[in-house]
Amino acid sequence: MSEPHRVAFHGTVVTAPLAYAPGDLVVADPAAGADVPPGAVRATYPPRASDAAAIAELVTRERPPRLVAAGDGAALDVAKYAWTLVAEATRPDLVLAPLGAEPWRAFAPFTSLYEPDGERVSRRDPALGNVTVVIDTRALAGRTAAVRHLHRADSAVHAVEVLVGRRAGAWGRALAAAGLTALTADDPAGDITAAGLVTEAFASAGLGLAHAVASPLGALTGRTHDTINVLLAPYVVEFWGERIDWTAPASGLGVAPKASAVADRLRELRDRANVPQTLRDAGLDRSVLTSAVPRALRSSGIPWLPAPVTAEDISGLLDRAWAAP
Repeated sequence: MSEPHRVAFHGTVVTAPLAYAPGDLVVADPAAGADVPPGAVRATYPPRASDAAAIAELVTRERPPRLVAAGDGAALDVAKYAWTLVAEATRPDLVLAPLGAEPWRAFAPFTSLYEPDGERVSRRDPALGNVTVVIDTRALAGRTAAVRHLHRADSAVHAVEVLVGRRAGAWGRALAAAGLTALTADDPAGDITAAGLVTEAFASAGLGLAHAVASPLGALTGRTHDTINVLLAPYVVEFWGERIDWTAPASGLGVAPKASAVADRLRELRDRANVPQTLRDAGLDRSVLTSAVPRALRSSGIPWLPAPVTAEDISGLLDRAWAAP
């Protein structure tokens, strides 16, 4: 039985050039481009909870009418986390402009930041679903091909995981399928639309095995999860094989409803994003794989996978992904 869909994003989406206004407190990283106003807070990777706390202090002290974040998902999450730390009665309007990697974070009702020891700290706040997201097609057109295709591949993996999981109901599955359709538009606005649709799907339905493993590997190595997620996805599809029905994701990806066809399509998306084929090629030390296994098993999506998995299953998956023949 699926879970009921709980609407996560109920904010405003604007397709227009991002315009900064006097008094804005701006958080930006290099993906925001050169038009960032003087005095903007520069965000760096990895996003730290301490950085968010410092921004929250600035907001509390200066009382800007808007807190504007522009750039990669890390910059968005730092600003989002800071905004949740401000007293609700004095929060400014929050405006998010996804212009680089991980644009889905603009639509998510949660944040993920890192402590100095590398531990990932997540914070969920329903209020984060009621913000303004700006889709700036002119700025998005300036993204590098590698960044754009990495986002597209990551969104596709998210959608596939929703469609084969057991938690999504008809509403969540329709959103995930619509996200795959939006990716076929192959334009910058369609990319962000796809991210929003799929994020709305997985915010309620959760994700699957690729994400369960990619998240701890990213936390342990200080990397964004998207590269690892995209790298792992074909191996995960092959792990499931023909034990599950691939009709829905295959339809969205435009391939035959077979595990081999879905895996090959995800490899094509991986290669277009210049993602390595193996975890070894990606520079991950083999010793970190063992540490990721128990963390992966604690992922919220594990109970909703198409079939139960064990520590041995995940270890075997990681072995194949580390050095595939």
